[in-house]
Amino acid sequence: MVGKNSFTPRAVLAINLKALMKIKGGPNSQSALGKKSGVAQATIGRILKEESAASIETVDDLARAYGLEGWQLLVPGMDPTNAPVLMAATPAEKALYDRLKADIAKLKS
Repeated sequence: MVGKNSFTPRAVLAINLKALMKIKGGPNSQSALGKKSGVAQATIGRILKEESAASIETVDDLARAYGLEGWQLLVPGMDPTNAPVLMAATPAEKALYDRLKADIAKLKS
């Protein structure tokens, strides 16, 4: 987990990518991640070493390789087995979210 003193977007992205690469079911090497995301392996290596800033598009491409959205890779302490979600701000948004979640569950079953 990134401490308050070492928090940088580069560090958070590197830590979260490394954690994702350790779980089963997704790209587990720089090469595999590069193939699935379309991001060059050399770029991935620089991101993991915190030597290079990643563009928004690159973050999004990397996230999609794991079935995530780009912003999720920038959440400090992200659990790779239970990625963060946005919470509804209003009761109407929560009702919509609950209906969508139920519809998705029906589609999966």
